[in-house]
Parts: sequence; C-alpha cells; structure tokens
Amino acid sequence: MPLTDLIRYFNAADSSEESTLFAEGERVFAWHRGLQLRSLFQPIVDLQQQRIVGHMAMLTAQQEDETPVASDVAYASCESGSSFIYFDRLCRTLHALNFLAQRATVGGYLQLAIDPRQLLAVQSQHGLVYEAILKRCGLAPADIVLEFSASHLGSDGRLASAVGNYRQRGYRLALRDPVLSRDIAAVLALHPEIVRFEGRPEAAVLEGFCQAGIATEISGVDSDADAAAATAAGFDLGLGIFFGAAQADCRPTHGA
Repeated sequence: MPLTDLIRYFNAADSSEESTLFAEGERVFAWHRGLQLRSLFQPIVDLQQQRIVGHMAMLTAQQEDETPVASDVAYASCESGSSFIYFDRLCRTLHALNFLAQRATVGGYLQLAIDPRQLLAVQSQHGLVYEAILKRCGLAPADIVLEFSASHLGSDGRLASAVGNYRQRGYRLALRDPVLSRDIAAVLALHPEIVRFEGRPEAAVLEGFCQAGIATEISGVDSDADAAAATAAGFDLGLGIFFGAAQADCRPTHGA
C-alpha cells in the first residue's frame, strides 16, 4: 500500500482525535497534543563483518514554537495507562512508517525500545495490535527487535510474562543492561537474540552470553578506537557516532 494511503488509513482508524499523521516528502511526522513527533534512526553494525544489519529508532519531539522536548518528557506527559499505550503505539507506528518508506535501499531489522509502563498497562495479548499495524506496513514481527531494560525483570513477574507474550508472537528480543538484572538466569530464560551494554562488562559476563548463542551489542562506539576495542573484546554488534549519528534517513544497506 502506498505511504499516503497508509497515512490516510491510520488517521481514519484513529477515533481519539488526539493525533494526526502527515507526509512530508518521503517521511512521516505526527502531531499529538501540541507536540510534533518525528523519527530518527541510528545504524547498528555487525562489527565482525563491518556491515549494517539494522537501525535503532528514536523519537524526537518539539512544541509548536519548535522548542525541543525530550522523549522521556513527552512520554511522562501521558496521564493514564490507556493514554500511555496510545502514545507508545503512535510512536512505534510512526517509526514503522518511516522505516517502510526507506525499504528500497534499507534492509535489516528495526530496533525499538519499549517502556516497562507499556508492558504493565497492557493486560494481555502483548504485541497483537502492533502486529496488525506492521502487517499494514508490509512488515512482520520478525522484522522488529523490541528492546527492554533487563533491570526491571526481577521486580515484577508480569514484566517477564509480557516479554514472553511478545516472543510468542514472533518479535525478536533485545535486553538492555543485562548485568543490572537481579537474576541473570531470568535473562537467559527469555532467550533474547541480543543483549545490549552501555559499557564494557567483565570478560566472563560477555563470554557467558556468547556461549549461550546470544548476540552482544555495545552502544557508544564514537571513534575508531572504540570500534577496535569493541571488536577485540568480542562484541558482535555496535552503534554510535562512529557509524553514523541518529538521523531521519537510515544508512542505506544496498542499492535501489
């Protein structure tokens, strides 16, 4: 379905009248309660093969007078669980549409962060509604890597259950900061495809995940020295300014 038709479909299907999607050239943005929302994408690189395998999606927001609003502030403005679910799905729909618009030259997967509040607000069938959205965009759960903070897994059993629901629907899973989990065994039990570190963990920790067949990802690769150190340490994936800053346009992975 053409991008303009998809935008028209999603706007017509939204009965809340709280947001509207717009096309701007070959990109999409949204207005929601006085905020303009846009997508940014940062490339994720296979360190061993030196090729782009995916993109991390990020939200950028600003007020009508163009004053920037931090994404966590935009999320914090949601007044209830239902409004949070709505806003989170709107942002993920926005990212999916902008990713779809670039698929002629962009392959690999789309990595999206999920807030634990969204997991707790949705009572059941996690990922079902977003799966229907993805199908409209010509994407599938297998094209998406959902990123969760592992630090919350030991605090509420509902979180692990919700993550399991996403897994059953075919979404791929990345767990951020796994060493912050109260139970590493609980992290391994979810069988994530990726574990993401903000900094370098102990070699034994990294080796443990590698032996379990889990890809290891490190962020903050901002220089050639960072990239060389991450590769030497045995990380599989990396992202940072060295590979490209977050931009509205994904880094191409192949010719049109």
